[in-house]
Amino acid sequence: MKSTSPSDSGTRVRSRAMPAALLIVMAAALVAGCQTSSTATDVTTAPDAAAKCQVTVATPPAIEATGGTATVAVTTQPECSWNASTTVNWISGLSPGSGQGARDLEFRVSANDGSAVREGEIIVNDSRVRVSQKAPCRYSLSPAAQNVSAIGGTGAVAITAGSDCSWTATSDSGWLNVTGSTSGRGNGTVSFSVPANSGPERTGTVNAGGQRAAVTQAAAGAPAPAPSPGPGPAPNPSCTYTISPASQDFAALGGSGSISVATQSGCQWSASSSASWISTSASGTGNGSAGFSVAVNLGGARNGTITVAGRTFTVNQAAVLPPPPPAPTCTYKVSPTDVKVGKDGGSKSIKVDTSTGCNWTASSNASWITVTSGASGSGDGNVTISIPKNTDKNKRTGSVTVAGQGVTVEQDGA
Repeated sequence: MKSTSPSDSGTRVRSRAMPAALLIVMAAALVAGCQTSSTATDVTTAPDAAAKCQVTVATPPAIEATGGTATVAVTTQPECSWNASTTVNWISGLSPGSGQGARDLEFRVSANDGSAVREGEIIVNDSRVRVSQKAPCRYSLSPAAQNVSAIGGTGAVAITAGSDCSWTATSDSGWLNVTGSTSGRGNGTVSFSVPANSGPERTGTVNAGGQRAAVTQAAAGAPAPAPSPGPGPAPNPSCTYTISPASQDFAALGGSGSISVATQSGCQWSASSSASWISTSASGTGNGSAGFSVAVNLGGARNGTITVAGRTFTVNQAAVLPPPPPAPTCTYKVSPTDVKVGKDGGSKSIKVDTSTGCNWTASSNASWITVTSGASGSGDGNVTISIPKNTDKNKRTGSVTVAGQGVTVEQDGA
């Protein structure tokens, strides 16, 4: 047997150990490679900043026609900033004009001097909210004046108003009695009755919506007006006829009316119009009424007549109204915007500078600040605020809103 030297034995041991070491190194590389691949595919994506900072704005209720201040709630994340603007000049005083996070946005709306509801928008970043303002209520009474004979009778006054405008009808005279419905909303008719007059001529008014319609009753024993020639059959010579009222006024929009006829039982009568824009075809026997309608007027003022039982009834219609002038653009300057008060309190005055016809309001945003005068105004004016004694050792800060602008109030501590 060949002998083996110690050096040959060590060489063979090292040769057998090398494959095992190589395997260990390869396995470690494989594990490291897998870990590297896993780390490369595990990517965290940052959230979309635009989606995170979406802004929502609450829709405010409809603003009254007189205008004023209102607020909308802006909602977004605390770290998200925003800017506010408006698309119309009758919305102003956005306060604050910019901000961050959720808070209330105050704005001012000028008076609506038009004849219709108007709408505008407030824009906060990419969000839009619609602001609607009601139309002012305007009333007209037709006819503005009418006559009643001495024997009395009935009549009616037509009220023209917007659909959201309410009214109540009253009489200023004890002998002029409002009958039927005495209140309503939008267009309507008020009926009245007049008893026989035993004295001199008298005049009363029917009042509704701040407007007046005069009713004049002839004196006792006043002769009936002589019959006027006109179309239709001539009255029976043994019959006497009285109509009431003798005339009626209409707005350009037209409308309908009624003429009361008083006569003896069995006496016939009929009604006919002299104008194409007045329609009637009434007839009857004895006491009754003749209805008629007046078409819309697209031109100048006009008048026409209706012949009823030989009597003449006059219809007067106003010209079509021109569109109202545009509302003035109002800007406001408030001074001072920073009010300092000692610990004992007191009263302070804030001046408002603006154009004639521009309305504004003032309100307190703190329980310890009171607006004692100038809570509302038009054109230039002054607002007076009152601050009580501060019994707390700490200074306190509050604010008032004047003409849509914020005024800071600081009071020293006790």
